[in-house]
Amino acid sequence: MKLKFRLLILPIIILALAGCGKDEDDDVPATVAPYHSLDMTAYDGNVTQLQRHKVGKGIPIVIMGDGFVDKDIKEGKYRKATTLTLDALFSIYPMTVLRDYFDVYEVTAVSYNDYSDQGSSFIRTAFTVRIADNSSPNVVTSNIKRGDENKMVEYAKKAIDGNRIDDATIIMLVNDDCMAGLCTYLSGLETYTDIPTGCAVAHVTLMGILQSYSYDISRTGFARTLLHEFGHAFAKLADEYTREGYDWIGDSWIADINHYQLCGFDSNVSVSGDVTKSYWADFAADSRYDFEGLGCYEGAMYYSKGVYRATFANIMNCNGDYFNVAHRSMIYKRCMKIAFGDSWEYDYEGFVNFDLEGAKAWKAAHSDVVYSKSKALRNKLFCR
Repeated sequence: MKLKFRLLILPIIILALAGCGKDEDDDVPATVAPYHSLDMTAYDGNVTQLQRHKVGKGIPIVIMGDGFVDKDIKEGKYRKATTLTLDALFSIYPMTVLRDYFDVYEVTAVSYNDYSDQGSSFIRTAFTVRIADNSSPNVVTSNIKRGDENKMVEYAKKAIDGNRIDDATIIMLVNDDCMAGLCTYLSGLETYTDIPTGCAVAHVTLMGILQSYSYDISRTGFARTLLHEFGHAFAKLADEYTREGYDWIGDSWIADINHYQLCGFDSNVSVSGDVTKSYWADFAADSRYDFEGLGCYEGAMYYSKGVYRATFANIMNCNGDYFNVAHRSMIYKRCMKIAFGDSWEYDYEGFVNFDLEGAKAWKAAHSDVVYSKSKALRNKLFCR
């Protein structure tokens, strides 16, 4: 009897399962395995010049990406990302008026997988850049984990003469829509100089930039984060925001800042609250720059006490769309030194003639966000 029961019920179970499977197939999509590149060589290492300089000897910027698979390159996703990056780089003053000094290159690097996940050890990307586990489009504390920087330099040299690598800025696009940025210095802290040198990598995630939009690209979180990291990478600017729990800056940090400043880095911060002892003292004393509200605002380099910045809000403080004059002067100096070499010497009035009217015009067009002391409004500017 036990055997008969089994024989009788087995066909019923089979029919029931077959029927249920058909209904579920209609309603629930089948699981699709993550895509991986099928061709790792055809597109890898290709170089395209996106922009050619018109003034000077050309300042090299090399854009490359991590987490882009073969079809991203073949079907145009990667080119769209690099083209938007080019537009974003030159969307904020003074980059808007310095564009003709730059050579910009795209280098392709094929990743096996098309996404980054710090928690998944099996993910394989070209440069092994990783995103923190808690990253999301709405989490501004997301961060990037450094990848293979030697390989990044190797790929940059596919586009530019290796002898010019210290003049180069590498833009690393991370194929993820969370909000994250990171700059790493690869050289430039070996020599005492007023105008900094050295190659650096500005990492930035895509932040949904490939989705369609109809507004000014300079207002996007992507552009602001990109240019914040470019401020580090190219002009060697320090962070000016603070972090919770960071109170008085310690002696070891002050010693580091003093060393960096002797090498031309971090000239946008001061460990003295006396503006006459800051790197922006000449501008603060110049009535023509009164419109910027220059002074010594306490809080920078993550610490709320004992270190100062030149303006209340700016792109290095809260990712707004404004480089203040302390930033602009360093961007200008490094630009001219690379473009014209040792024959060029900085002249204060020459810089003012270049800068003043453009800066005033930018302020007039953007004063609704970058000059506000409203904490709520500044928080909308992706303060990190």
